[in-house]
Amino acid sequence: MADIGVFARTTNSAPRAWFLGGTLFLVSIVIVVAQPAMAVVPGGGALSPVLFSAALLIFAFGIRGAGSVTARRPLGTAALTVLAVWLLLDLALAGVVTSSISFDTAPTAVLAFAYANVFVQFLLALIAVMQIGRLGVVPSPWNWVPAWALAAISASWLLTQVLGALGTTQGAIVLSNALMSLESLTRTGGTVLLAVVAIVLADRMNRPQPPADPSINEKERGSGS
Repeated sequence: MADIGVFARTTNSAPRAWFLGGTLFLVSIVIVVAQPAMAVVPGGGALSPVLFSAALLIFAFGIRGAGSVTARRPLGTAALTVLAVWLLLDLALAGVVTSSISFDTAPTAVLAFAYANVFVQFLLALIAVMQIGRLGVVPSPWNWVPAWALAAISASWLLTQVLGALGTTQGAIVLSNALMSLESLTRTGGTVLLAVVAIVLADRMNRPQPPADPSINEKERGSGS
């Protein structure tokens, strides 16, 4: 009986992990939307990336050994973990970069981090979403939703960068601003989509499964004999 109780608690930890991770994603977005109000709260500006990183760690490791979207395989789990830590490191160094008078006065290490930041985040996220999709811990087709979200965010970011390099005409500036708004909406929408999918899947996992039809078992035993 004790073993059955431990098994039940471990099994129930999987939907709990997905629900908690999805909720943290949603709260991080709510904080971003309410950023002007959060500015008066000490540390309010740092709360959103902290919650986002916490959600990544929960999705990577689960709760009580259950709920890892990467099945705790080394590659995917390490990618999510390093991404969570990297986002916190980015948060810590963001103040150093913005407090510098210009990039000319910023330390070389900070400059290198600023230039590599976007590419490292993309690489880590790419590894993670491909592992989530390939391992199939998340039910199909939802296992590929993180990859779809990353593709949409990357495309909008790339368009913004390409247009920004084309020129400084009035039309290009207006279009660039529009694309920046689109990129922000894509990031927000992608995070909300991931949160909703995680919460809905957690709810499905918590629903009691219908009992097996005894007539099917009788037919299987009859065909086996």
